[in-house]
Amino acid sequence: MITQILLPVTATLVAYLLYHALQILYNNLTSPLRNILSGPPNPNLLIGNFKEMAEDARLSSRWREEYGKNFIFHGLFSISELHTSDLKALNHIMSHAEIYQRATANRDNSRRLMGEVSRKYEPQRRFLWTKQFSCAISGRPRLRSKMERERGGVVEVFSGLRKMTLDVIGRAGFGYEFNALEPGGQYNELNQVFTDLFHSPKSNLYGLIRLAQGHIPILKLLPLPGIQVTHSARTRMDTIGRQIIKESKARLLTDQQNQEDKIKALGGRRDLLSILLKSNMSPGLPESQRLSEAEIISQIPAFFVAGHETTSAATAWALHVLSMDKPVQDRLRDEVAAVGTDNPTFEEVNGLPFLEKVLRETLRLYAPVMFMQRKAMADDVLPLAKPVVDSNGREHWNLPIRKGQMIHIPMWAVNTATDTWGEDALEFKPDRWDNIPEAASAVPGVWGNLFTFFAGPHNCIGFRFSIAELKIILFTLIRAFEVSPALPEGGIGPVTAGVMQRPAVLAEQHKGSGLPLVLRPIQTIL
Repeated sequence: MITQILLPVTATLVAYLLYHALQILYNNLTSPLRNILSGPPNPNLLIGNFKEMAEDARLSSRWREEYGKNFIFHGLFSISELHTSDLKALNHIMSHAEIYQRATANRDNSRRLMGEVSRKYEPQRRFLWTKQFSCAISGRPRLRSKMERERGGVVEVFSGLRKMTLDVIGRAGFGYEFNALEPGGQYNELNQVFTDLFHSPKSNLYGLIRLAQGHIPILKLLPLPGIQVTHSARTRMDTIGRQIIKESKARLLTDQQNQEDKIKALGGRRDLLSILLKSNMSPGLPESQRLSEAEIISQIPAFFVAGHETTSAATAWALHVLSMDKPVQDRLRDEVAAVGTDNPTFEEVNGLPFLEKVLRETLRLYAPVMFMQRKAMADDVLPLAKPVVDSNGREHWNLPIRKGQMIHIPMWAVNTATDTWGEDALEFKPDRWDNIPEAASAVPGVWGNLFTFFAGPHNCIGFRFSIAELKIILFTLIRAFEVSPALPEGGIGPVTAGVMQRPAVLAEQHKGSGLPLVLRPIQTIL
């Protein structure tokens, strides 16, 4: 009886997998790009170049040197992906978002991790990020206190930055106190959820499995490693999200009797979630525009990723490069020390020119998000700034894109291209921003001739808040501490976690991300 059931089930599963394998093979063999572009060999039919790219954050840069700005590599299940850092091609992709959309697998992964993230309030949400500078300021004293407790010795800085940005985004995003920087702080479940998802030593494996499930949905039914972690994290996230919303409403609406009073009560709170709730309760809002509870809950991880994950990584990289360049660090310290207060206004911090240049140069060299993926939803032709030459010696000024083609968009490659930024593009030189190369004007992006925060309708929604947060953290730490490397040059380097690049001790990559530095207090703090 069991055999009679298992045989047809197994046969169906094999046929299903074989169909997908043949479909991938057919698409690769018939791709119009196959006879135009070259690329690295495919080392593994199952995972393609995925493993070697995950293990070496700079591998694709060596491929660009060998194959040029446009080449083909193989992703999971040997799916052919177009890697392009050609600026004309990227501008075309950014301006045709209706064709080049997030890949199905990526959308599915995001949905399972965050739920349905509604874009109904995206314009308001983008504006509100710029109003949260006071929350970034409020976390500064506790960060400095934490660093002072460990002064004079080697400090694992990255964990402290993660805790501070967690505290800041908790208050700015949804009025929630993590107290992550408090000495002996209590265990925080929401922090643990995101640690499980994004900072586990196995996060790359879990990401690979989630990607595989996105390509082959039937794999969601199998008990693969990491599935329970993802499911548990999402369940806890939803539970905590509902509790945050419940507590927020209870605090804000206590003793209020009608809808008008409720909205008035919400108006007194300035965190993003409260403002979102206020907008959602407005009597004049059409029902079709109201967010469901699930959509509101989904904003919590969206806020978290935008204001915590990327900001902590970017700040760590800034401290790393400053520790390696004492003249630049001293010059920055002179500038921030000249400010007559430990509690500057947004205008005062934003008006520091060298801090601005240091930040831009850090985000150019160390974009926290290394790449994005897009999938062509229709046939198209991709124009190129420079032609590619095929194996027969013919020039091609555009690339034929077939519906379903995966495209790999490398932010780091664009930000460090020598034909844009010069032969010293890989060097940390803040003063390059005094004379921005004309070629950089072609870089698509929402900030500073950089591709760091992406471009088009799906650019980073919280980049202004992230920049403000980065500036105040650097202002605080460089004003208070001399930062020195704890390891010899080359001891710290990038490791990948999905699309993110974080600093890590290269000899201890198995331990995950981290940045040990030596902090010595400056004795004359104003």
